Amino acid sequence: MGSNTRNKWYKYLILRRHASLKRYVLKTRLLTRYNFSKLLSKYTHVIVKPVWGSRGRGVIQVTWKGNHKYAVHYENRKIIIRGRTKTYRYIRRKIGHASYMVQRRITRPTIKKRPFDMRVIIQRRMYSSKWVVTGKVIKVAGKGYIVSNHTRSKGTLHRFKSGIRRSSVRHLSASALESHIDRVSIRSAKRLSAFFPGHRIYGLDVGINRKGRIGIIEANLYPSSSHFLKLKDKTMYYRIMDYKNG
Repeated sequence: MGSNTRNKWYKYLILRRHASLKRYVLKTRLLTRYNFSKLLSKYTHVIVKPVWGSRGRGVIQVTWKGNHKYAVHYENRKIIIRGRTKTYRYIRRKIGHASYMVQRRITRPTIKKRPFDMRVIIQRRMYSSKWVVTGKVIKVAGKGYIVSNHTRSKGTLHRFKSGIRRSSVRHLSASALESHIDRVSIRSAKRLSAFFPGHRIYGLDVGINRKGRIGIIEANLYPSSSHFLKLKDKTMYYRIMDYKNG
């Protein structure tokens, strides 16, 4: 177990129950056979992930292929299972008694045919109430993987605008999209801060679909800065560190 700072379900409820954020937070339920079946029927694609997990560990993607067939994608392996009950049982055997959630999967755009999402860092200084987006990086899944965690899938990292320009959504305005993501991210930080007073940094994993619609995948109170350190341009990394120290 652990404190609520690391509980993904608790943070989901905080964001989802806020009127101005609800439409941005991807529909999620605690994993039961009923919830698994309901979300899969409604959305066709779902992500099954641990309540207490981090760095993409234990994340499973399930896709309903029609004709009673389901594609289960875990790490860089994919299998086809016939029957929804058998699919659920397979997942349960894999995860054991761990607490899991099932989440609507956003259809992410791609860079070189590999899906991506992004990490957004929002911070405030020690004696300030003003929240600022200090970093934003595009995370591209490694070959054969669904998770975009750089360490786990050995994917690639891009600065926001350059990544959008080389992606399958290059037709969208990168500036308008970035402004929208920043507004939603700051609103999310303000909402979270009401439940975690004194906390000065949040990391959001944010996805967009092919039309540019934003979907908050999850919030993190202890986001890693390693993504930004690995970029050739270290400007965002130094800004994040500056805010952490002041």
